[in-house]
Amino acid sequence: MGDECGILRRKDWTDRRGSASNGKHTTSAAFAESPHSRHGTRSDTLLFVTSGGLGLSLGFISATPAHAQSTPFDGSASVTILALIAIAVGVAMVCAVYLMQYRAALTRENDALIAKIKSLDQTNNDLTAILSASDQRLLAYKAGDAPRVFGELPKEAAAPHTPQRFLEFADWLPSDAAGELAVHIERLIDRATPFLISLHTRADELIEVDGRTHGDLALVRFTHMAGLRAKLQRAGNELAEALGTVDTMQALLDTVPIPAWLRDGQGRLFWVNQAYSAAVEGGSPEDTIASRTEFLGETDRLAVAAAVREHSMFTGKLSTVVNADRHIFEITEIAGPLGSAGLAIDISDTENIRRELRQTIESQSETLDKLATAVARFDPDTRLAYNNAAFKELFGLKDEFLNSDPDHVAFLDHLRHAGVLPTETAFPSQRRQEDLAAYKATGPTETMWHLKGGKTLRVVATPHPQGGATFVFEDITERLKLEMEVKTVAQLQRETLDYLGEGVAVFGSDGRLRLSNPIFGTMFGLDESYLETKPRIQTFGELAKVAIELGPASGDGWHGLSVLVTSIDEMGRDPEAGEIQLSSGLTLAYKAVPLPNAQTMLTFSDVSDARAAERMLLEKNDALEEANRIKYDFVSFMSYELRSPLTTVIGFSQLLGEPELGSLNPRQSEYLEHINSSTRSLLAMVNDTLDLATIDANIMELEVSTVDIASRVENAVEGVQERLHENDLKLRIDLERSGGAFEADGARLTQILYNLLSNAANFAPQGSEIALAAYRSEDEAKICFAVTDRGPGIPAHKQEKIFERFEANAEGGRSSGPGLGLSIVKSLVELHGGKISVETPEGGGTRIVCALPARQTGSSPQGPVGSDATGQGKPAGRSPSSYRDAAE
Repeated sequence: MGDECGILRRKDWTDRRGSASNGKHTTSAAFAESPHSRHGTRSDTLLFVTSGGLGLSLGFISATPAHAQSTPFDGSASVTILALIAIAVGVAMVCAVYLMQYRAALTRENDALIAKIKSLDQTNNDLTAILSASDQRLLAYKAGDAPRVFGELPKEAAAPHTPQRFLEFADWLPSDAAGELAVHIERLIDRATPFLISLHTRADELIEVDGRTHGDLALVRFTHMAGLRAKLQRAGNELAEALGTVDTMQALLDTVPIPAWLRDGQGRLFWVNQAYSAAVEGGSPEDTIASRTEFLGETDRLAVAAAVREHSMFTGKLSTVVNADRHIFEITEIAGPLGSAGLAIDISDTENIRRELRQTIESQSETLDKLATAVARFDPDTRLAYNNAAFKELFGLKDEFLNSDPDHVAFLDHLRHAGVLPTETAFPSQRRQEDLAAYKATGPTETMWHLKGGKTLRVVATPHPQGGATFVFEDITERLKLEMEVKTVAQLQRETLDYLGEGVAVFGSDGRLRLSNPIFGTMFGLDESYLETKPRIQTFGELAKVAIELGPASGDGWHGLSVLVTSIDEMGRDPEAGEIQLSSGLTLAYKAVPLPNAQTMLTFSDVSDARAAERMLLEKNDALEEANRIKYDFVSFMSYELRSPLTTVIGFSQLLGEPELGSLNPRQSEYLEHINSSTRSLLAMVNDTLDLATIDANIMELEVSTVDIASRVENAVEGVQERLHENDLKLRIDLERSGGAFEADGARLTQILYNLLSNAANFAPQGSEIALAAYRSEDEAKICFAVTDRGPGIPAHKQEKIFERFEANAEGGRSSGPGLGLSIVKSLVELHGGKISVETPEGGGTRIVCALPARQTGSSPQGPVGSDATGQGKPAGRSPSSYRDAAE
């Protein structure tokens, strides 16, 4: 039936379907094309198939050309049509069944799609709600499409609510933040570069922006950081701050000189500072931890660990050795979540200070106990905390009362009941307020207590800042008595001044008269009524009837005296004295004496008679000096005239003793020896007389040079060698501590030693020993020469007298000379700037010590060591006969 049936064309009836539920029919239309149309004749047959409910209607319409409508149907055509109709009916029925099944499938698919759409809508709503509830807003970017906005930020974020305004970032973000966000979004869309940044809105709210890609979408999530992320960020900030604090504390502990350590849960060290490592000499902190070097001893460490385990903390004083010294440390160790931490503060100095403070307090207490002034200290509760022995003795207090811890009021009541203090008539409340007033005072207070026994006490109460007060009870009974006596003495002195023979006037710093006696006004002709007005000293020159004609040195007349009174010297004023001559003919000696408070006292004494006597004495002194000069000239002349023949006699007597001139018999030799001895003694006397005359005339000059001590001692010893030999005397010389040389006049030093040795040889017992020692003083400033003999000694009352001229002591001596030897020694020693003294050594005898300066001031040494006064070298020894010539 293919060609016969033609082609059935269907339109899309899905576009024309109706709803099965509304009761309408579903109509399908099909067009069949007749085969005759191929031959130019078109015949269209429209077949209507209508199905509705359980019925089926079929309509057939045949359309033929106009010219064919008049053609009657033949038999074959009718069969064909009927066949087509039957086929069409079958096809329609099949199609109806198919359409019904298809409609049912479409209905099921539609219901599934509707359900899915509803589910998707619900999911979309849920996601939107979740985004809104999570305080987030999501931007979804897709290529070519506008960004979609999901969710909302909380109101606290101060971000726009509408999507359009939200996308205008510059409206609610700072310009730099908006530009930064736009750059990141652009990179996310173009390059898929994720980002995570935090921005501050214009309202200073923190927003976290997280950008990342998902498939072909670019998602940008905005989260308000006031929620969990803000807390996380704060936690991170707090963690960073805590870590920074820990680092800072560790750095601080590494710099402070306090050992510090951290231990883990097992008590092992896992951190120490530099001070800990230095204290245990463990090198660096890492080396100390690695070696596990402990700061404390094992016993102390175990005790600390036990206290930390039991009480979570240990505080105490422990000692350990640091830098080879034992120190006391205040150890503090506390337990923590991860272990324990400890510090060791060196309190050795504190303990020493505390010990010194305790000793000072004890010393002060002992000192206060020895004071005659009573001292008592009361605590903030006004109870007696301390008192010294004078306090107990002053008020006659017993130990039972003092040990009962009395307060201030009880103390005063006890004194009143004991009759020490007078009984008060005031009310108890008023009396208590007066008794405790010192505790409330802002500064020290002073009161007077008049005791019944006649004593007067000055009571000084000093309040303490922390409460309490210290009371000092000073017995001023004697002072008041002395003040009364002083007033009496002052009045007596005033009366005495009025009757003095000297004029006295006291002036203030302004030159105004403060005090004067009557004789002062009489000397200068000043009226008593005028002096009572206390005038200034500058006016005395005009009103004084007696003028000052000469003096003082500070100026003419009263002007010079006013300068002494009113002058100010920053370095302090010294008393000044002088003389003035008055127009009345009197000569007054004045003295300006500085007094306290810039006052000045002027005293005037009449010295007219003394000056007249002084002029007479000066005239006599001039006459005596002239006589002394004549005496010196005479002595010098006679000494020269005597020494010349004596030198001749000595020379010829020595020449007679020479063997070349012939031998002498024993008697002649004895006579010749007596001649030599007598002439030498006479020459020594002449030389001594000349030396004394030279010294008295103050014309002797020393020829200072560097003197060899041994050489000068040898010269002096040779001069007395014959005397030592004659009397069987031994001489012991000690020059080890002399230093070898010093500055002096060599010839005069030999003369000093010769005279000392001669004096010792004269008084030393026969067969005894004479000692000569030279040594330096402890400060190396002086050279001391000591000559000791074992003679009868010199009584203490005669020791100064032996140095007087022509003082010859024949007691115990072999011979009595003119008494000039020791006088010459003293004069020469003093001329060198030294001192001479007499001592009595152990075992008896006499020791004469001459202390000469090691260096002569104002002179320069001349000549080598061992030279004479002229600077020329000379042999160390001389014959006894030539000794005195060398002394010249």
